[in-house]
Amino acid sequence: MITYLRNVLILLTFIIPNSSFAQENKPSESNLIYINKFVKDLNNTNIATDVILSQYITITNELTDEYFEYLQVSLDEVRLNIQMKDISQIQYINYFQLPKKETRDIDLEGKNANNIYFLKIKDRLVVALYLDAGKIASFTLVSKGDNLAHFVTY
Repeated sequence: MITYLRNVLILLTFIIPNSSFAQENKPSESNLIYINKFVKDLNNTNIATDVILSQYITITNELTDEYFEYLQVSLDEVRLNIQMKDISQIQYINYFQLPKKETRDIDLEGKNANNIYFLKIKDRLVVALYLDAGKIASFTLVSKGDNLAHFVTY
């Protein structure tokens, strides 16, 4: 009986931390709803890009005309990429749902990985998003050298 209880306790020590880990790293339903709405609005040609920028993107840097134009052109590129796809085929994948080999070259730089999503179609990346404070803080994942990439926040 003592051996049985000991085995149960050992098993629980493995199960309990893993279940709480899984809950901590579970994608936020509200983030997924927000990203889905963002994709639908990008796909809607009746909504101007500057409206999408102001509604969905967090801009913390000083917003000069040149910087706003850069963001608008960058978002237009993402928009065109999405409009050329069947958006019903887009997979919304959280950072923790990807195999480690696909994320090991991303430097989180202290960002919450629960708020990082990869939008893919047939295993091809459409866009990577980082959310912060309920809005998109970055749709730009770029190389920072040393075989690492990072999200550029605006």
